[in-house]
Order: sequence, then C-alpha cells, then structure tokens
Amino acid sequence: MNDEKLDFESALTELQQIVDGLERGEMNLDDALKRFERGIHLVRHCSKSLEAMELRVEQLMVTEDGEIVQSAFDAADEDE
Repeated sequence: MNDEKLDFESALTELQQIVDGLERGEMNLDDALKRFERGIHLVRHCSKSLEAMELRVEQLMVTEDGEIVQSAFDAADEDE
C-alpha cells in the first residue's frame, strides 16, 4: 500500500499487528527484522500524521464581548 494514502487508523492497526507478531516471537530473525523496520516506518508515518492534524485543529473561543474568534489549538490552554 502506498504510505502517502495510508490513513492514520490503518497505519496504527498495522503497527499493532506488527507489535503483536513480534511479541509472540514466532518469526525467524530475518522476518522479525523486516517487520520491525516496517513498524519504525509506520511510527514515523503516524507521528507525521498527528503533527499535521494538530496544525489543522482550531478552537473557537468567545471573547467577553461575545465575539467569536478563531485561534490555533494549544494543548497548554487545556491545563489552565
């Protein structure tokens, strides 16, 4: 599958299958290494996808005057 078109959920599902397979230890070393390399690739893909999604997330806020303003999502604001 072309990873550029691989959605986050599919990549995460494939990554979980790889982890499960590696944890069972039923593969020979060469296959385990190939699966591990694929897993690393998927982790990077998921990380990039999350970063891109974070940039797209926006939060609507209402000012004291009742005006609606758009601002970039900042997780630090959630802690306040």
